[in-house]
Amino acid sequence: MKAASTLITAAFVAGLSLPAAAQDPGKMAETVGNSLTTAPASWLGDAPHFVMMGTVNGTVFNVQMMDMTAAAFFGAKREYRAIEGGFAYIDFEVALEAEIGGIERQIEVEMENADFTTQTLPADFALQQAEFPAGLLSNLETQWEWEASGASFNEEVVGWTGTLHIHSDTGTKDARGLSGDGTIAGYINAVKGTDTMVISFTAPVAEYEIDD
Repeated sequence: MKAASTLITAAFVAGLSLPAAAQDPGKMAETVGNSLTTAPASWLGDAPHFVMMGTVNGTVFNVQMMDMTAAAFFGAKREYRAIEGGFAYIDFEVALEAEIGGIERQIEVEMENADFTTQTLPADFALQQAEFPAGLLSNLETQWEWEASGASFNEEVVGWTGTLHIHSDTGTKDARGLSGDGTIAGYINAVKGTDTMVISFTAPVAEYEIDD
């Protein structure tokens, strides 16, 4: 994992120097007052936060939100699927809505597994492309949407490799074993071609849904 982190950090620093991204607010999402100069090498702790640093399809991310009171919305959602004898916990999403660089932005990351409850946490999940993989495997989808300089920017990117580390996933289960509260915390170190992304999060769970 250390080697991957070194690769991502180097690519991120190089990405920040791209003049085209720096000149186009639609291709640069950067919070003010950032304290990190390189992408974090591990999860950043229990306090609610969302840090996303890297480059995707020419868009540079340097989002360091350690005080979530500035966000219009920050939260996670669990998704379940009915199976024989109960429900499988197949998906969770972490979503952020905030003004970043003077632009209202929506950023979301989504992870899938055949049933996250079958794994003992903390655990590392290898990122790959199959949907709802079993065991210590997951996939990653990154999404973002905003408008800048009269243009709309809306992308969904899949096909990442790397590692999803889930530090903890807590909540109060109802009679059916479903939970719409608690927190999900983890760290993502991902690569897709020449693109790299590091994400650390501790997100309050706002809801759950059942996949039909």
